[in-house]
Amino acid sequence: MSENRKTQGGLLLERSNTSKQKYIILGILFLAWIVNYLDKLSMNVAIIPIAEEFSLNETQAGLIISVFFMSYAVMQLVGGYLSDKYGARRMILISVLLWSIFTILTGFAWSFVSLIVIRLLFGIGEGSFPAASTLAIADNFPKSERGRAKSTLTAATTIGSMISTIVAAALIISIGWRNLFFIFGVLGFLLTIVLYFLLKPNTQYREEANSIKVKVPLKKLLKMPMLWQLMLMYFGVSIVNWGLTSWMPTFMVKEKNLDMVSMGALAIIPALAALIAVVLTGWLIDKFAVGKEKYLIMFGAFIAGISLFFMTNASSITMIVTFQALTLAGCLFATTTILTLPLKYFSHDVIGTATGFIYFGGQIAGAISPSIMGYIISLFNGSYSAAFLFLMVMVIIPILTATTLRTKTSITTNPTA
Repeated sequence: MSENRKTQGGLLLERSNTSKQKYIILGILFLAWIVNYLDKLSMNVAIIPIAEEFSLNETQAGLIISVFFMSYAVMQLVGGYLSDKYGARRMILISVLLWSIFTILTGFAWSFVSLIVIRLLFGIGEGSFPAASTLAIADNFPKSERGRAKSTLTAATTIGSMISTIVAAALIISIGWRNLFFIFGVLGFLLTIVLYFLLKPNTQYREEANSIKVKVPLKKLLKMPMLWQLMLMYFGVSIVNWGLTSWMPTFMVKEKNLDMVSMGALAIIPALAALIAVVLTGWLIDKFAVGKEKYLIMFGAFIAGISLFFMTNASSITMIVTFQALTLAGCLFATTTILTLPLKYFSHDVIGTATGFIYFGGQIAGAISPSIMGYIISLFNGSYSAAFLFLMVMVIIPILTATTLRTKTSITTNPTA
């Protein structure tokens, strides 16, 4: 009897430690995503003084922002595969270390060409992180909790977006754009040390899934319609998200005559709206939308498109910020759902690879959206209306694709995993 109690007590203690560890990992990944977005999005504000210093036009400025996403997109595919093969922890550590190095190197840039090269390398260094962090969620959380866990990390991206603009604007004004990148790079090195000690490897759910079902070959994964549908939908939503994120700071400063600090402060409002949308979506996915996730995607994309139209035609700063907030909230409604679906419906041993493919679609959007918008703005003599119209058209992609989504035929594993 006493032996049985000891066994039960040991199991309870083990479960308690496991539960505690998974939330520690979620917390440190949350912090890592915030730092990731500080490093990545600070360029959207820094490009304003950089363009002045190097005498860049809108097309060149857009290319500097876009070129990061070109290498970042390609690395999504490689990084997802490497994460499945070598584990989430190893790839996260390598990625954070590399992006910190290239963040510092950005501060040493001396020309347009040097910025292009550094940003390309930056994308390679950072490209493994999204898929690896998603795999870390799958390694530490059962399927019934993955929607909320993934939405927590997506929430970190909105917080990173929210504070990066105002922090970058304040630092650029006080210490210059070069020192901004030096500080963020050092922050990344400190994060690498924290991750090394706190991000403990855990393959509990991977091992349980593999013991129940044979591994899914890559060839079979690539034949799944859901993989390509998710990639295409994420591409469409990301065109809007990255287009706005890249050009709204310049639009508000140059077109609406705001100073950089005011622009950064107002940017908090859309980010807060996006954060609320992310948290709400994660809860809905786990509790009420199982098997009906496509309706969340369609709803979010529709809200984004309508809000973009009203933002384009708004006459006051208040209305512009209001509809920008609704646009980003709609985008994050769709994005959170899209990025959670691999954790719900794909075999554990291909989650990293599948996520890498989906992120690839989003980063291709990040690579072309800022450049296309910059070209359209130049083509129409500095007018942003046509560029915003381009974003409205792109919203059609996730709406139409979502109508074809069928989750019941996806690659699944043990439902308790």
